[in-house]
Amino acid sequence: MRMLLAIHAALILLASTAFTAFTALLGGHSLQWSFYSYSFRSGFGPPYVSDYSTAVVLTYLVAFAFGAIGFTLAYRNGRVRTGILGVILSVIGLLSFAVELSHVFVDHHRSWIVIAPMAMLALALIACLPQRDAIPHDFNAVST
Repeated sequence: MRMLLAIHAALILLASTAFTAFTALLGGHSLQWSFYSYSFRSGFGPPYVSDYSTAVVLTYLVAFAFGAIGFTLAYRNGRVRTGILGVILSVIGLLSFAVELSHVFVDHHRSWIVIAPMAMLALALIACLPQRDAIPHDFNAVST
Protein backbone atom coordinates (compact mmCIF):
# COMPACT_ATOMS: atom_id res chain seq x y z
CA MET A 1 0.00 0.00 0.00
CA ARG A 2 2.71 2.48 0.96
CA MET A 3 4.68 1.83 -2.21
CA LEU A 4 1.59 2.35 -4.40
CA LEU A 5 0.74 5.60 -2.62
CA ALA A 6 4.36 6.78 -2.85
CA ILE A 7 4.29 6.20 -6.63
CA HIS A 8 0.88 7.93 -6.76
CA ALA A 9 2.26 10.94 -4.85
CA ALA A 10 5.38 11.19 -7.02
CA LEU A 11 3.37 11.04 -10.25
CA ILE A 12 0.80 13.56 -8.94
CA LEU A 13 3.65 15.91 -8.03
CA LEU A 14 5.20 15.56 -11.48
CA ALA A 15 1.93 16.00 -13.35
CA SER A 16 0.59 18.87 -11.24
CA THR A 17 3.80 20.80 -11.84
CA ALA A 18 3.73 19.91 -15.56
CA PHE A 19 7.14 18.30 -14.96
CA THR A 20 8.64 21.63 -13.81
CA ALA A 21 9.43 19.99 -10.44
CA PHE A 22 12.00 18.00 -12.39
CA THR A 23 13.12 20.59 -14.94
CA ALA A 24 13.50 23.36 -12.33
CA LEU A 25 16.10 21.21 -10.56
CA LEU A 26 18.03 20.96 -13.82
CA GLY A 27 18.01 24.73 -14.36
CA GLY A 28 15.16 24.72 -16.88
CA HIS A 29 11.75 26.32 -16.46
CA SER A 30 10.75 27.90 -13.17
CA LEU A 31 8.64 25.80 -10.83
CA GLN A 32 4.85 25.93 -11.37
CA TRP A 33 2.27 24.05 -9.34
CA SER A 34 -1.44 23.59 -9.88
CA PHE A 35 -2.61 22.62 -6.39
CA TYR A 36 -6.30 22.65 -7.35
CA SER A 37 -8.10 22.93 -10.67
CA TYR A 38 -11.70 22.93 -11.80
CA SER A 39 -12.75 23.69 -15.34
CA PHE A 40 -15.64 22.80 -17.59
CA ARG A 41 -15.90 23.49 -21.30
CA SER A 42 -18.60 22.58 -23.74
CA GLY A 43 -19.79 24.09 -26.95
CA PHE A 44 -18.91 24.86 -30.53
CA GLY A 45 -16.48 27.11 -32.27
CA PRO A 46 -12.75 26.91 -32.79
CA PRO A 47 -11.08 23.53 -32.30
CA TYR A 48 -10.51 22.56 -28.68
CA VAL A 49 -6.95 23.02 -27.43
CA SER A 50 -6.12 21.29 -24.18
CA ASP A 51 -4.31 23.08 -21.38
CA TYR A 52 -2.43 19.83 -20.73
CA SER A 53 0.15 18.05 -22.84
CA THR A 54 -0.45 14.40 -23.67
CA ALA A 55 2.42 13.42 -21.37
CA VAL A 56 0.82 15.26 -18.44
CA VAL A 57 -2.58 13.70 -19.17
CA LEU A 58 -1.09 10.20 -19.28
CA THR A 59 0.88 10.86 -16.08
CA TYR A 60 -2.29 12.00 -14.31
CA LEU A 61 -4.14 8.89 -15.52
CA VAL A 62 -1.43 6.55 -14.23
CA ALA A 63 -1.18 8.51 -10.96
CA PHE A 64 -4.92 8.32 -10.34
CA ALA A 65 -4.94 4.60 -11.18
CA PHE A 66 -2.20 4.01 -8.59
CA GLY A 67 -4.16 6.21 -6.19
CA ALA A 68 -7.39 4.28 -6.66
CA ILE A 69 -5.62 0.99 -5.93
CA GLY A 70 -3.53 2.38 -3.06
CA PHE A 71 -6.47 4.08 -1.33
CA THR A 72 -8.57 0.92 -1.73
CA LEU A 73 -5.84 -0.95 0.14
CA ALA A 74 -5.71 1.83 2.74
CA TYR A 75 -9.45 1.40 3.25
CA ARG A 76 -8.99 -2.34 3.72
CA ASN A 77 -6.17 -1.70 6.20
CA GLY A 78 -8.38 0.40 8.46
CA ARG A 79 -7.95 3.89 7.03
CA VAL A 80 -11.66 4.07 6.22
CA ARG A 81 -12.25 7.83 5.79
CA THR A 82 -8.90 8.47 4.13
CA GLY A 83 -9.39 5.48 1.83
CA ILE A 84 -12.91 6.43 0.76
CA LEU A 85 -12.01 10.06 0.11
CA GLY A 86 -8.86 9.03 -1.77
CA VAL A 87 -10.77 6.55 -3.95
CA ILE A 88 -13.47 9.14 -4.73
CA LEU A 89 -10.90 11.79 -5.72
CA SER A 90 -8.94 9.22 -7.74
CA VAL A 91 -12.02 8.10 -9.69
CA ILE A 92 -13.00 11.72 -10.38
CA GLY A 93 -9.44 12.37 -11.59
CA LEU A 94 -9.50 9.27 -13.78
CA LEU A 95 -12.78 10.35 -15.37
CA SER A 96 -11.56 13.91 -15.88
CA PHE A 97 -8.38 12.92 -17.64
CA ALA A 98 -10.03 10.12 -19.62
CA VAL A 99 -12.23 12.82 -21.15
CA GLU A 100 -9.12 14.96 -21.71
CA LEU A 101 -7.28 12.05 -23.38
CA SER A 102 -10.27 11.41 -25.65
CA HIS A 103 -9.39 14.62 -27.51
CA VAL A 104 -6.42 12.78 -28.99
CA PHE A 105 -8.75 10.28 -30.65
CA VAL A 106 -12.04 12.16 -31.17
CA ASP A 107 -12.58 15.80 -32.09
CA HIS A 108 -15.03 17.29 -29.59
CA HIS A 109 -15.36 20.39 -27.42
CA ARG A 110 -16.09 18.86 -24.02
CA SER A 111 -13.68 19.06 -21.14
CA TRP A 112 -14.21 18.51 -17.43
CA ILE A 113 -11.24 18.78 -15.11
CA VAL A 114 -11.59 18.36 -11.37
CA ILE A 115 -8.32 17.73 -9.57
CA ALA A 116 -6.89 18.53 -6.15
CA PRO A 117 -3.25 17.43 -6.13
CA MET A 118 -2.61 19.09 -2.78
CA ALA A 119 -5.41 17.05 -1.18
CA MET A 120 -4.20 13.87 -2.88
CA LEU A 121 -0.68 14.35 -1.51
CA ALA A 122 -2.03 15.01 1.99
CA LEU A 123 -4.29 11.95 1.86
CA ALA A 124 -1.43 9.75 0.65
CA LEU A 125 0.71 10.97 3.55
CA ILE A 126 -2.08 10.37 6.08
CA ALA A 127 -2.75 6.89 4.71
CA CYS A 128 0.93 5.98 5.08
CA LEU A 129 1.26 7.16 8.70
CA PRO A 130 1.11 4.50 11.41
CA GLN A 131 -2.32 4.02 12.90
CA ARG A 132 -2.95 4.66 16.57
CA ASP A 133 -3.81 1.00 17.08
CA ALA A 134 -0.35 0.06 15.82
CA ILE A 135 1.43 2.35 18.31
CA PRO A 136 1.98 0.61 21.67
CA HIS A 137 0.57 2.59 24.60
CA ASP A 138 2.14 0.54 27.36
CA PHE A 139 5.88 1.01 26.94
CA ASN A 140 6.68 -1.35 29.84
CA ALA A 141 4.96 -4.20 28.00
CA VAL A 142 7.04 -3.52 24.92
CA SER A 143 10.39 -3.46 26.69
CA THR A 144 9.92 -6.86 28.35
